[in-house]
Amino acid sequence: MRIDVHNHFFPNAYLRLLEDRAQGVRVRIDRDGRSYLEEGGTRLATLTAPMTVLEDRLAMMREQGIGVQVISLTSPNVYCFGEDDAIAAARLVNDEYAAIKEQHRGRFRCLASVPLGTGAEVEELDRAVTRLGLDGVVVGTNVNGRPLEDPAFAPFWRRADELALPVLVHPMAPLLGTAFMEDYALLPMLGFPFDTTLALVRLMWTGFLDRHPNLKLIALHAGGALPYFVGRLEIGADAYAECRQVAHRPHWYLRRLYYDTISYSVPAIRTLVQTVGPDRVVFGTDYPHVIGDVARNLATLHQAGLEEEALEAIESGNAARDLGFGPP
Repeated sequence: MRIDVHNHFFPNAYLRLLEDRAQGVRVRIDRDGRSYLEEGGTRLATLTAPMTVLEDRLAMMREQGIGVQVISLTSPNVYCFGEDDAIAAARLVNDEYAAIKEQHRGRFRCLASVPLGTGAEVEELDRAVTRLGLDGVVVGTNVNGRPLEDPAFAPFWRRADELALPVLVHPMAPLLGTAFMEDYALLPMLGFPFDTTLALVRLMWTGFLDRHPNLKLIALHAGGALPYFVGRLEIGADAYAECRQVAHRPHWYLRRLYYDTISYSVPAIRTLVQTVGPDRVVFGTDYPHVIGDVARNLATLHQAGLEEEALEAIESGNAARDLGFGPP
């Protein structure tokens, strides 16, 4: 049975807190009458029914042969609140996820959210993972415009590395801003993979990946542009001295990461697997976003011409063996 490492669920209590207390994020209605989250004039996430109703996704899982979903918050995570509200939001989400995991034994793994930048992130990480039994953590590609290698987040990363956690690196509104992304839903389509690319290259060349060898980072949307820019990164390492201050070459660091399958492009999936190897790719759907099409995702993967052993590793083996996301 397939293991879906990238999909999302909003507890209703979180959405109520977001509507009442969020800063810079609000709920809007689009032309199709759907509710969605807006940040800075750009669309973040459409609130489809399965985003808040577990029964809808259980039916989909049966239809698509998905044995386990690894659920997490999508953007804006808990970063859109003041400090006290961010801590409260993280706690209520993690408590709800622990209850879901207990109620539906074996069907759901759950990733904790932590209030990065509040000073309470290590405490909440420990509570969520060691007391509640959550299975890893989700972080944004930036936290209110601060990159992940910001020294303020160093205690959190040290603790996450000690726990050897899977870390889903979920894109946020890009560090470079959202000018010209207000129309045509360009933020979820283009802005998200742009920020993933930027965030992970910074983690590579700032020495972050050398300092935290036990982290199991999962790059979403097939790694953004990383598999296609690896040649430019390699030649950049030859050309610029500041890009040679780390222990390894760019391609080595790309092989340190895991990548989900959300691409919807057969040539892109082939390039990803050829670049990092089938042992670094895991099945993900981005369900239940309006651009998280499970059937189309599977069709793309199965049309890529991969060997049966590689398909098995991508659809379940890697996530179960390397990331601990298999059924208990």
